[in-house]
Amino acid sequence: MKKALKRMAAAALVTLSVLRGGDAFAQNAVDGRVVDANGAPLVGVTVLIKGTQSGTATGANGSYSIKAREDQTLVFSYLGYTTVEEYVGKRTAINVKMTEEASQIGAVEIVNIGYGTTTRRDLTGSVAKADLGTMMKANVTNFDQALGGRIAGVVVTTGDGSLGAEANITIRGNNSLTQSNAPLYIIDGFPSEGSFAASINPADIESIDVLKDASATAIYGARGANGVIVINTKRGNEGKPTVNFSASFSLNKIANKADLMDSYEFVRLQSELISEETMNKSYFSEGLTLDDYRHIPGINWQDQLYRTAFQQNYNVSLSGGNKEGLRYNVGFSALDQDGIIIRSNFQRYQGKANFTLPISKKLTLNANANYSRTATNGVTPTTAQTTSSSSGWLMYSVWGYRPVTPPGQDILDSMLDEAVDGSNDYRFNPVKTAKNEYRKTLVDYLNANLALTWKITPDLTFKTTGGYVLNKRRREEFNGSETYTGYAGSPSGKGVNGAIYWTDQTSWSNENTLNYKKRLGRSHNLDLMAGLSLQGQKNTYDGVASTQITSEELGIAGIHTGNYQKVQSNYYDWRMMSAFLRANYNFRYKYYLTFSFRADGSSKFPQNSKWGFFPSASAAWRVSQEKFWDVSPKAVSNLKLRASYGALGNSNVDPYTYLETFGLSTFGTGSGDAARYLFGQAKLRYTSLPGQIPDNIGWETSKTFDVGLDAGFLNGRLNLTADYYIRKTVDMYTVGPTLPDTFGATAPKGNYADMSTYGYEIALSYNDSFKLAGKPFNFGIKATLADYYSIIDRYNNASRKLSDYYEGQRLGEIWGFVCNGLFQSQAEIDAAFGGKGYKNDIMQTSEKYITYPGDMRFEDLNGNDAIDRGSSTVDDPGDRKIIGNSEPRYLYTISLNADWNGFFLSALFDGVGRQQWFPSDESLFWGMYNRPYNQVPTWHLQNYWTEERPNAYLPRYVGYYGPMNANTVNVNTRYLQDVSYIRLKNLQFGYELPKRWISKIGLSKVSVYFSGENLWSWSPLYRHTKDFDVTVASKKSDSDISDSKGDGHNYPVMRSFSFGISITY
Repeated sequence: MKKALKRMAAAALVTLSVLRGGDAFAQNAVDGRVVDANGAPLVGVTVLIKGTQSGTATGANGSYSIKAREDQTLVFSYLGYTTVEEYVGKRTAINVKMTEEASQIGAVEIVNIGYGTTTRRDLTGSVAKADLGTMMKANVTNFDQALGGRIAGVVVTTGDGSLGAEANITIRGNNSLTQSNAPLYIIDGFPSEGSFAASINPADIESIDVLKDASATAIYGARGANGVIVINTKRGNEGKPTVNFSASFSLNKIANKADLMDSYEFVRLQSELISEETMNKSYFSEGLTLDDYRHIPGINWQDQLYRTAFQQNYNVSLSGGNKEGLRYNVGFSALDQDGIIIRSNFQRYQGKANFTLPISKKLTLNANANYSRTATNGVTPTTAQTTSSSSGWLMYSVWGYRPVTPPGQDILDSMLDEAVDGSNDYRFNPVKTAKNEYRKTLVDYLNANLALTWKITPDLTFKTTGGYVLNKRRREEFNGSETYTGYAGSPSGKGVNGAIYWTDQTSWSNENTLNYKKRLGRSHNLDLMAGLSLQGQKNTYDGVASTQITSEELGIAGIHTGNYQKVQSNYYDWRMMSAFLRANYNFRYKYYLTFSFRADGSSKFPQNSKWGFFPSASAAWRVSQEKFWDVSPKAVSNLKLRASYGALGNSNVDPYTYLETFGLSTFGTGSGDAARYLFGQAKLRYTSLPGQIPDNIGWETSKTFDVGLDAGFLNGRLNLTADYYIRKTVDMYTVGPTLPDTFGATAPKGNYADMSTYGYEIALSYNDSFKLAGKPFNFGIKATLADYYSIIDRYNNASRKLSDYYEGQRLGEIWGFVCNGLFQSQAEIDAAFGGKGYKNDIMQTSEKYITYPGDMRFEDLNGNDAIDRGSSTVDDPGDRKIIGNSEPRYLYTISLNADWNGFFLSALFDGVGRQQWFPSDESLFWGMYNRPYNQVPTWHLQNYWTEERPNAYLPRYVGYYGPMNANTVNVNTRYLQDVSYIRLKNLQFGYELPKRWISKIGLSKVSVYFSGENLWSWSPLYRHTKDFDVTVASKKSDSDISDSKGDGHNYPVMRSFSFGISITY
């Protein structure tokens, strides 16, 4: 009985406990604050007790208060953010940090835009982010070189492999015919037209974002017309101090070494071109025969000049921060790179520091400084001017100098080839030049800025930034008696000579912005920004030069012992003031609107056109967020449509273009025309008449329309970004109208031209993973394709001369003659032109312009029974037509990456789908067809016409052959080269050591890698010759001072093999 009563009592207690379970835990007040990943309060966050409808929402400062039991869970939800659940327990205060939804494509990828950042999801313009993960492991000394092939629509050309050379970057093609097409660089908030890439350590860079369309760049106004590249360097993060050390070591060699004739082959070809009498007096003197030259070693000047060069690069940094907001990052780097040309070297020593200092809860100070010194030593190919130095013909001499000479001449130790008239030939001993021409360039670079941020309210922020950039450049040149210009027998007549040139450039800026960011209710998001900008730049150039220096042993220090020469100095100073605003709005992260406006006032323009006004607008629609969207994310996980329109200016004109300038000259003091006298006194100085000035010079303006698509598939594993754009550049600064001869002057330049550019960009990527041996194998592939072309809409060329731009022209057009093969017999020559006989009086192929079998046969397009150039206009081009285009088309890249169990691998291919090139007359391509004493590439052997080789590619072998010896005026279809290509630009693999191996010695990360650059390439050009690196064959020799294209005299492109190690402590 007692047991039964105990059981009944126990059951009653259990039942009572169940019935009163809700009161087992008393309700307590829970308070807290909800913020985003940056610590900013989130207003309107829904806070619910899980499983109930009881809840509240956060207030103006992100705070909330709710009553809940210890056994309950709070659910925090907010549109666009990942839902957070917090178990209450015994806590009375629960603070929550919410992050944006990673499941939405781009929701957590931060991109830099003008004066701020945003997420990929919220972009309305065209912005691309560079993948620095693999990019900076490549063997590059400048970050701009690493950008090549990484972003659709961004074309990076180095022109050559010169040490320390900065790349030329264009975004979506050329935007101007006569002004700079370089993008604007924003380096840690400081705007600059120059990248200063040689002075910035790539390892210090945190992010690179490229702003392409008008919506993205319009906030920079007149300076953003060519696109904007935003670069931020690394900053410290909260946590204990972290030390990072990295080092890399590289071996560099010439990527494409020309295959040239040996002694026997060279002399044998000479014997076909030179008379027997001349050969007997030269190569066959002293009883030598052709067979003897099989055993006489020739000189391969490439082997004398090139070398396998060593490069070493070291980086060390210290970073960290505390909970109070202090952040710091300081670092130092050293680079030592030997050039592949003997006695050439590039060095860079660089240090940087940035700090974030919380002054109070609302005030924060950011300080940033970067200093570097670079030194470039040795000769580099410049321009072919015997009046300055021989370096310009360095590559030409390497490829053009004879491998062997007649008996009695030691060509390796001779300054000039004695058998060649120096007044008609610019070649010289390239080894002597490389060893004895002294060249040194020193560059000091300082970029320093301060930024003060005032958090006025949680929604309102004011920021002011002051920046200063100093760029000092010093160039030293000295030519002793064993250099081309200093040699006593040189036609330059300078004797031992030297010069020092220096450029000092200082830039400053002050940026002030006020930003208001507010979430209105649960649906409306507003971001407003207004600002005022002041900036300026001052540049001075001067130098001292001297000839006939008497104290050669002093080197450059003896410049005072010679005859001083005039150096044309230069100075400019300009200022700009700007006011701007931008408004961003989105509704429930579905509908986006952006509007911006900027007014720029520049001292470069006259009073009536100092100011330019540049608006832009853009919109986006995330279709996949609509309620009607009923597509599984396994098929389409994201779909966004974009459109933008904007106007941008281009202020890259000479600061004094609109001013009336006078030339100041000096008369001589002799007699006759050399001197002028006034009242018996020599009048030594005089001014010229003022030049004609433009009437109303104004801003070049680019108006761009862009439509884009962002799409994700397969739960975000496959992503597509596509853009199509039309850009109208109006009022370009070009030549004025043609004036009658009676005017006595040419019309000044002004805003007289318009151009339209049409293009598209596509980027497609796929990333996924699977289990391999129980561990994730991650892999990705990305492909990009970009294309554009430009057409001249307006230009002052009424007669449409082919020597200038003209209306309707597509940029890059190549006009040339049509070659219908080679004449095989005299009968064919006589039967040409309807039996009148072939006649070509404009291309000399023999002394008296007589055509022989083996000569090129050109088509008589205008039917006048002669080959002619007409009046060299579009309407009367003679026997020419458009046969190609030198602009690159269909630029593509393919990148691959994978990692597994600490191992990682990546590869980058890039290429051009279509591009033509016609070698200029001084190119190695022509060998002796240009000059009969040139060295000859071996691919000419068995490839030139003879009666036994009627199907040969080249014509009969003749020196000074007209179609190949007149620069590019005789461009023709037969030798127009297809330089489209595909290249393995970079291949790298490495291994990250397991933490269990390294943690015992206090290290948190150690990785090693191997990398190769420019490992392989293929091009239709290689069907004929591999003597050129196809990626630069059609580029200028030196982008700064030479306009010649395709001469092949570039500093050779390097093939590199690198080993690197990175350690984090």
